[in-house]
Amino acid sequence: MAGIICETSGEIGWLVIDRPTHRNALTTAMWRELPRVVEHLDADDAVRVIIMRGAGEAAFAAGADILELQQMGDDPDALAAFEHDFEAAQASIENASKPVIAAVRGPCMGGGMALALACDMRIAADDASFAIPAARLGLGYAAPAVARLMRVVGAANAFEVLATARRLSASEAMRMGLITQVTDPESVFAQATKTAEQIARNAPLTVRAAKATIAALVRDRTLLRDAEMLIAQCGQSADFAEGRKAFAEKREPRFQGR
Repeated sequence: MAGIICETSGEIGWLVIDRPTHRNALTTAMWRELPRVVEHLDADDAVRVIIMRGAGEAAFAAGADILELQQMGDDPDALAAFEHDFEAAQASIENASKPVIAAVRGPCMGGGMALALACDMRIAADDASFAIPAARLGLGYAAPAVARLMRVVGAANAFEVLATARRLSASEAMRMGLITQVTDPESVFAQATKTAEQIARNAPLTVRAAKATIAALVRDRTLLRDAEMLIAQCGQSADFAEGRKAFAEKREPRFQGR
């Protein structure tokens, strides 16, 4: 049965879009389920980094289920409910206190690309492709999703992506700054895991403060006070003491997140 799978492995939480028979296109139920899974992983003290991927090897996510959208027709209530669920899913990823990495193999289209853009990092296979086909469907793309795209690739590139609706290769996405790493298809999940493990070894409070500060500076300056509080907590933390001690003793630090 299609859904959003939640798995944990050590300090890594996996969020898997599980509908491989439909190239991981998300149903209405899956959009609604996704924030609950993100919240669960974000609240798990054992998890330090979250990786989002598509089930199987054929696609990250083909976006929203077009047949469901067709069934909504011109019903304004149904369309409004979909827009709410669509934005809530993206916001849940963006607002998670822990870093979220998108591991992309195959097509990452429409709503799938919107989810990837809500992540803190995107690592892709060289067979990955990216597109927002709203202009081919006559669909207006929601402002919050456009804002996420602009923050990652800039205004001119965002306009090109939206107005041409063309499919970007992994190399083009890399040049735009849409993705941060490219690897071969067989290694993409291992590479995402390696990056997640590198992050997980570092002080969790520092990583959290870094994410919060970046969010405040690029999204909402009203969040800056909260970010500054997190920065101050780092300086008073047991992890800071452990980091200094480990440096003096020339050993790897053992951070506890407090």
